[in-house]
Amino acid sequence: MDHRIFPAVSNRGRLALLTLILLLAFALRTHDAGIRSLWEDEGWTMLLSKGPGVGDVVRTMVYDQHPPLYFVLFHLWRGVAGETEFATRFFGILIGVVAVAGIAPLGRALFGANAGVLAALLLALADLHIDLSQEVRHYALMATLAVLSSLFYVRWVRRSTRASRVGWVLTSLALIYTHYLGAFVLIAQGLHLLICVRPRAKLAQGVFLLGAVGLGFLPWLPVVIRQNDVRWDNPLYYQNSVPNSIETYRAVRQVLFGSHYGLMAGLMLLGLVTLVSARRGAWPRVSLRPVWSTLYPALWIALMTGLTVYINSRSQFLTERNFLLIVPAIALLIAHGLTNLERTARLFLVTVIVAVGLTTVDARRHYPDWRAVVHNVTQYHLDDEPVLMDIWVGDFPARYYVDRQMGVDTPRVSLREWRDTYKTLFLPTLLDYLNHQDAFWLIYWGDAPLDEYGSLIQQAGFERTAALPVDHLGTPLYSFRYDKIPSSEIAAFGDLFALHRADVPLTAAPGDAVDVALWWSAAQTPPLDYSVSVFLMDTNGASVAQHDSSPLDGHAPTSGWQPGNVYYDAHTLTVPAGLPPGDYQVGVRVYWYGDGQPLAVTQDATPAGDYAVIGSVDVE
Repeated sequence: MDHRIFPAVSNRGRLALLTLILLLAFALRTHDAGIRSLWEDEGWTMLLSKGPGVGDVVRTMVYDQHPPLYFVLFHLWRGVAGETEFATRFFGILIGVVAVAGIAPLGRALFGANAGVLAALLLALADLHIDLSQEVRHYALMATLAVLSSLFYVRWVRRSTRASRVGWVLTSLALIYTHYLGAFVLIAQGLHLLICVRPRAKLAQGVFLLGAVGLGFLPWLPVVIRQNDVRWDNPLYYQNSVPNSIETYRAVRQVLFGSHYGLMAGLMLLGLVTLVSARRGAWPRVSLRPVWSTLYPALWIALMTGLTVYINSRSQFLTERNFLLIVPAIALLIAHGLTNLERTARLFLVTVIVAVGLTTVDARRHYPDWRAVVHNVTQYHLDDEPVLMDIWVGDFPARYYVDRQMGVDTPRVSLREWRDTYKTLFLPTLLDYLNHQDAFWLIYWGDAPLDEYGSLIQQAGFERTAALPVDHLGTPLYSFRYDKIPSSEIAAFGDLFALHRADVPLTAAPGDAVDVALWWSAAQTPPLDYSVSVFLMDTNGASVAQHDSSPLDGHAPTSGWQPGNVYYDAHTLTVPAGLPPGDYQVGVRVYWYGDGQPLAVTQDATPAGDYAVIGSVDVE
């Protein structure tokens, strides 16, 4: 007879509840999975797992700070599922759902069947687990393997079978080959083993099995030593780490327990004991038995937290996401605490937890929108113009988006990598590179005046012609365009604007999009926001295609133009599908939308009406 205070639920009912919980976990992890762009670490994952083969990925990981298993598995996944954001994130989503499924039998083995179902529900709703399951990183796999290793360990404690022994060794080995933090779980298992497991023969068997895990990790140990020797010297690895402070652990408390941390922490503490009823109408009695079941998740939490605080005080490595490792253990203790309550109180609290979990978000970081930043380049990028990136490790996801949006052959340069590679020769190397370009884009983080190489860009003959910002928490992420501009002009529009250069494709086919690029300057700051009309004319002078907008689709309004600066503008004309073959002229006019009157045009010091002809397109 089970003396804990909860109502009887049939196995079929628990199975139905668990099925609904798994569907809920899947829905929460797929919801908005593709809404955020990849962030720095996800872009790093894409580079590390690129291959071309599994052996190449493993050799690449030797020079990283992490073990290789996740990156090998993800390399195989992306080869099958593809390279889209959702496809890459779906790998972690599936792994996260496996953790929810795995914690149910773990909770059952520790505290009973109802506790297993409640633990699955709590993990399904855990914001930190949801957030990291949507990332192209190894944290979801780390948490899942921690659950599975614990499941096989607890089953082995209850009854040693071949399946429990093999499962324990393999999942534990996979855990530390996924993330070195997994060693905290294995240390907790070792201590729990020494304290709780008897007789001596079984204790010896447990020590032997943990030794087998260590033996399996031994080939990678020299790599770990090498990584540890260099990791603290490179700020690239620990730029997101935080110190031991009140603010840090308030943030950790928030992502682990949410805004209702008092309730959740109280239930976790209640889960350290077992309430049993002595007789009808009497108060339940507090018992520590069976101590082995509550001790294991308690050791899991205490060791990971304590060792993290200690190590971080000596070598800073702590991040909030590291604490995902103990989220399953917290879910187990809270679930046990709930099963200790009287039925009505338990149902009420579960309802509150579900309602709060579905209506609040306590762990979701706001990352830079590198997708939008690169898109600002993509929509106005011409031919083989190189893309330079001075955005620290933001160049990892930026490369992914350059490849996806503009093609893998698009030239791109990480100035961060060039600084590290060329050191004192960085600026001469950059100058030599720019001297061979006619135009380039620079993705830049911040609003600094480019003190390091701004004068060098001018020395190479470039002018900044466009600045397209994307805001990130008040800091602009810029896509700058630079061009070499001829001093002459094609046409003058009124006494305000000069058109210095125009790029028009020579040929097109019916149905094609024709990209026309223009470079303007203003004699004085215009008092109004003028519009530019670019149109395609047949031999009779009739317009067959037209595009009107403020310069650069409104990103460069003329009322903000400064005298002496050159401004890049771009327009796209769609050639009608049924347009007859022939030679079609491209014209440009400038007007204010308020009255629609075009400015008078002068070409070669001769009045040319209300528009300028800037080229022709042969429609084939």
